[in-house]
Amino acid sequence: MFTVNITDITNNSFISFSIWDFPGQLDDRELEFDNNSSCGALVFVIDSQDDYGEALVHLNQIVRKAHHVNPNINFEVFIHKVDGLSDDHKIEARQEIHQRANEDLLESGEDISLSFYLTSIYDHSIFEAFSKVVQKLIPQMPILENLLNVFISNSGIEKAFLFDVVSKIFIATDSSPVDMQSYELCCDMIDVVIDISCIYG
Repeated sequence: MFTVNITDITNNSFISFSIWDFPGQLDDRELEFDNNSSCGALVFVIDSQDDYGEALVHLNQIVRKAHHVNPNINFEVFIHKVDGLSDDHKIEARQEIHQRANEDLLESGEDISLSFYLTSIYDHSIFEAFSKVVQKLIPQMPILENLLNVFISNSGIEKAFLFDVVSKIFIATDSSPVDMQSYELCCDMIDVVIDISCIYG
């Protein structure tokens, strides 16, 4: 028998996670979703270095079940462990997973939108992916983006992020495109500030 590990994480008033970690061997027929769930997003992780045929079958079944319970849920697919792949293989894996997942859903008679992200624990892509997931769930996002745009235009800086310091998720950013190097630099500076505050704080 498999157990589901549930972890509740609340770092601030913007972000509240309830992470349900299902083992990969869990039979989809055993999976039940709460009809009263206020879940905003379901993140499905696919290992890019394994054969993902079976994972795509699980994805299809889980997405269909969850969508039946909550049609407003966002479905996010993390194509994980891409650090071991070349740039060409990353693009190829993303396209193949994207195409097969969407085709499977259409064959099942479902018109459900999925978002796909390439992630790794060896760079900041996992934080950026979770940031984008969280941003979709914040109804005040356009207001926050406008406030950051005003801040940038009045202060003369290049880019602004609103961070959750603990998780390094950026809750909002201005309307200019996100440059990964700027984001990584901000994350590194947060680490420095936290380290210094632990030493001298």
